[in-house]
Amino acid sequence: MKHKSVADVAYEILIKHKKPLHYRKISEELIEIKPLKMKEPFYAVNASMSGDKRFVRVKRGIWGLLKWKYRDANIKYSVTSYCLKDGTMFLTSYMRPFFPKEKKVVEIIFIDKEGNEIEAKVNNEFSYITGIDQWYKRKKIKVNDVIYIGLIDYDKRKYFLVTEEETQIEPKEEIKEKIYAILKKEGKPLAYHEICERALDVELSEKNLFSDYIIDTLKENPKFIEEKENIWGLFDWLSETKKLQKLLFESKNSEKLKNTIKKIFDFLGFETSFIIKGKTSFILAKALLDYKSYSIIIDGKVSEEKNKKIEKYEQWDDLKTAKKENKADFSVIISNDFNYDSLNMQSELQNVILLESRWIDTIIKEHDRLTFSLSNLKKILSSDNSTESNIFQLLEKRNTTYNRIKLVNTMMDILKKSSRKKLYLNIESLTKIINQQDGELVNFEKIQEYEVEQIVNMLSMEPFNILQKTEMDNIILNYSPKLAKERLDKIIIEIF
Repeated sequence: MKHKSVADVAYEILIKHKKPLHYRKISEELIEIKPLKMKEPFYAVNASMSGDKRFVRVKRGIWGLLKWKYRDANIKYSVTSYCLKDGTMFLTSYMRPFFPKEKKVVEIIFIDKEGNEIEAKVNNEFSYITGIDQWYKRKKIKVNDVIYIGLIDYDKRKYFLVTEEETQIEPKEEIKEKIYAILKKEGKPLAYHEICERALDVELSEKNLFSDYIIDTLKENPKFIEEKENIWGLFDWLSETKKLQKLLFESKNSEKLKNTIKKIFDFLGFETSFIIKGKTSFILAKALLDYKSYSIIIDGKVSEEKNKKIEKYEQWDDLKTAKKENKADFSVIISNDFNYDSLNMQSELQNVILLESRWIDTIIKEHDRLTFSLSNLKKILSSDNSTESNIFQLLEKRNTTYNRIKLVNTMMDILKKSSRKKLYLNIESLTKIINQQDGELVNFEKIQEYEVEQIVNMLSMEPFNILQKTEMDNIILNYSPKLAKERLDKIIIEIF
């Protein structure tokens, strides 16, 4: 070992780790193998690698091996029988910009994955590169095999040359786990560019061989989510609501959709279970409300063709039997989209509700915002109107509730400000100020005095007792503004 140079030992350390390292880390390991009798060994190791063509600086202070940079090879070339016979490569139009443009024959160097140098010549007059015959033989290249070329240094006439097989990195399962570990350790979403660099241990200046490989892994695996354009995080980081919404639209088959639907109805407060009837499974969702209890038999359906509407349904009889045997009140089929022209007649005959995923998505979001009661959810299934109309009416009622909450909060804000200024308001003046709030009460018509008085009376009574009316009909806070706000928030949750 003592006869080996500093660069040789550094080379072996990088080979052992199979990834770029900071020169200080390389130096620490190197000193254990080959003690350096100098004051600043770190700088000596860094300088040794800097002067050796086998090494390449990946980032500031971080060194890798030049031969690893084959991953930057992104010029695809299909080998012909003429190439194999003459040991050549034709200069295609998309290859020309990367090679010397001189009319005379120019010498270049290809470097393969093992770091071997292949001396070749570019002949622009006849539009080909010569001198690759031995490399073709060594790599056992056949007609129509694909090879990749990459630019290392245009001025020094250096290029990579690798076979398609050599471009393969870890199996997708391994690279998936590697990406997962990177995001888990980071604890926050990362740009796709950063994920590539960390997963492949290279500095990604532009699209390379594995760019598509990484993006495919991210898109195909449910562990990962694109939070913004080119910003990726983990599915585990999503809120329960976001998880359900994502699963709802991305279920790739009917069984996965049914599993998601079961989770959604659990989230909405139903008691759910799977039942098997015939060759398929259904979800039994029970709303346990004493004498007002009801239950639903649910099926989930995903079209076999991507982005295609459900054209037909083959489990009508099984669905009908399951509903009868379980004494269910409703039967529902859920899917991303239906061809109503072909399904409406049979669904009406069987008294089955067709429920689109987008409506379920709306219900999930609203339930997260303000919890639905199970009795309110029953109204969606009413046969008096269409399902869409029922949902619209339910949401309209919700808007009234939200506006009432907004009115309560606005009143309290005005009263808190008045309290600080030692101003006292009565019903008339409070109503007038509320109606002067520009843009704060969106969707409100002009507020009437009786509406304000109703809320004031409610908040003045036990157990709330936030407000008090004086003999002069002035409205005052019974608590400090901070305590009044805390009590108000608690009341809103209890009331609404």
